[in-house]
Amino acid sequence: MRERFGYGYATLVRIQRARRAQQLLQTGHALADATAAAGYADQPHLTREFRRLVGASPAQFASSAA
Repeated sequence: MRERFGYGYATLVRIQRARRAQQLLQTGHALADATAAAGYADQPHLTREFRRLVGASPAQFASSAA
């Protein structure tokens, strides 16, 4: 995977989890629901990962997607 995509499996899992959270937030799910459904341990975990991968907080993303 590292040769093909430039990152390993753990990074791919993080990216896919963030994409799932994005989809849920775009469709109007509450932050707590998106956190659980995307597989994050808690909301601070989602917020940290989301900022790193998306470049905005989940709340900022949700308000711009609405």
